[in-house]
Amino acid sequence: MPPQIAEVCMSQNNEIKQTAQELAAGLRKLGPDRVVALSVHKTKALIAELEAKAKQLVEQLESAS
Repeated sequence: MPPQIAEVCMSQNNEIKQTAQELAAGLRKLGPDRVVALSVHKTKALIAELEAKAKQLVEQLESAS
């Protein structure tokens, strides 16, 4: 594999990993072990953000294939 393609693959993997970590962090805020209960407004906003991140992750995985 040429070095440029390897760099692109590593970059994509890093982006995918970052998006997955952001999803996990958001889910921890909603999980049973959370430190603070969120208001309904903040919960809805976080869910919308996580849905967008999930869509982004699917797109990144599709483009990596």
